[in-house]
Amino acid sequence: METPSFLAPLVLVFVAALAAAYGLARLRQPPLLGYLLAGALLGPYGLRLARDVHQVEALAEVGVVLLLFTVGLEFSLSDLGKLGRFVWGAGPIQVAGTFLTTAAVLVIIGRGPAQAAFAGFLAALSSTAIVLNILIDRGEIDSPHGRFLVGMLVFQDMAVVPMMLLIPTLVGHGGGLGPATLALAKTAAMAAGVVFASRVVVPRFLSAIVATRRKELFVVAVLVIVLGTALATSAAGLSLALGAFLAGVVLSETEYGTQTMAEIAPFRDAFNALFFVAVGMLFDARTLTQRPALVAVVLLALFALKVFWGGLPVLFYGFGIRVATAVGVSLAQVGEFSFVLVRQGRAAGLISEDGYQIFLAVALLSMLATPLLSEAGHHFGLTLADRLSELPRRSRRGDLPAEGHVLVLGFGLTGETLARVLGRAKVPFRVLDLNPDRVWRGKAKDVPIEYGDVTNDRVLKHAGIERATAVLVLLSDPRATRRAVSRCRKHAPGAFLLARTRYLTEIPQLSALGADEVVAEEFETSLEIANRTLRRLGFPVPWVEAEAEEIRQRRHEAFGRFRKKED
Repeated sequence: METPSFLAPLVLVFVAALAAAYGLARLRQPPLLGYLLAGALLGPYGLRLARDVHQVEALAEVGVVLLLFTVGLEFSLSDLGKLGRFVWGAGPIQVAGTFLTTAAVLVIIGRGPAQAAFAGFLAALSSTAIVLNILIDRGEIDSPHGRFLVGMLVFQDMAVVPMMLLIPTLVGHGGGLGPATLALAKTAAMAAGVVFASRVVVPRFLSAIVATRRKELFVVAVLVIVLGTALATSAAGLSLALGAFLAGVVLSETEYGTQTMAEIAPFRDAFNALFFVAVGMLFDARTLTQRPALVAVVLLALFALKVFWGGLPVLFYGFGIRVATAVGVSLAQVGEFSFVLVRQGRAAGLISEDGYQIFLAVALLSMLATPLLSEAGHHFGLTLADRLSELPRRSRRGDLPAEGHVLVLGFGLTGETLARVLGRAKVPFRVLDLNPDRVWRGKAKDVPIEYGDVTNDRVLKHAGIERATAVLVLLSDPRATRRAVSRCRKHAPGAFLLARTRYLTEIPQLSALGADEVVAEEFETSLEIANRTLRRLGFPVPWVEAEAEEIRQRRHEAFGRFRKKED
């Protein structure tokens, strides 16, 4: 039996991608970088082990289709309007600002409008995979900067589809306004078809498939929907990727969306590896040595531009320079969808071969530098906040008592509940929060709350930290929690200091920083579940409560010894 010609290079590509991704995973880097580096090593500019790049590229197109399909699958039509200002406010500011500034600069230096606009598309996108990986590893998804980052990345992912639609218009196929109007009309017709299919056709089709109770039929049915929709949009003169995105939106509106994601994810990941390896194969590493000055200038310009437009919406919404710096620096890399766009633009003549190589060099360097730059951005943001901070405004409750008040840092659900309890108990207290909406909500309820960054010494002193009897740190940001505990212990060495955290593993560090008590949500939740289960099983309530208290006391003593050892 004759071996297919594509099999040997395909196996080689997967082996190299696996090895490179595994090596970078050990260094806590995303696998995407491993795929790009593997492609650069195997390709015609590297060791030339995989010479037929076109065979790999043909299979990589499936990766693009599946990638856009999962983007559509993650967005429900019914939920898009509920994503809030982090998506619909901050996202458009970041994307539009980066796009327009990039395009304007390139037009000024003599590039054509089409090439300038295309470069603006590439610059506006950041890497969802890399940024989310960093946020998850650090437990910062629910922090203020984490919510802004997720919101902006969600908007960027949605913006990819209109960007892809506009590429044929940029190259002027057919000329004039007519082709653009026709493309928009076709897109509108496809969108109407999506709404109809999501409500009528697809649910009935999948219900019939699921009724057979054959899992393999469900997988095949999903692939038929994905590839069939992509083929339909291609036949209508639109892109395959748009069809895949619309197919994902269709399935997201059915009760089978979650199972579809679980079934399609292995296919997506495998073909995505092929796609990024194919992109890496076309990278000429000699660009870094032959044109280092140009690469450095473009990289620094991109970094400055994306930091500015990434941080500006955060400042606009009143979250301060510390959060704005963390968000801007975290978005400073090139995104994975930029690689999808650059391939289309390269085929359409919107970017030269020299520009393509510069883009790949800048993209790889920016991605590799992201973890380090993200950490540095947090430290730089703290420094800026210390120097540029403004004192919070006094609340309507007037001056603080001479001494003996409780300082509550954070006005989320826990802080709001605690403020209600302290108010009923007639305990004098003051609340600080960095979220303007929470501050306004608190003031509307006559809570003694002020706007301020609790990681800042001046803000803490202004709130009376040195006279506080107790300080309760109730933040959702682990990094800010550690900083706040450290600063509060410095300024109020005799105060009772309690910190809330999510994970048990964070207790030792917070105890070492000076917290008297640390409440870990996962520990208290597990203890409460055990209590309720034992009560339901008929165990005496006093015995159950005594057991819980003994477990809690042992945990407290263990971390108390740790704190004394560190001191």
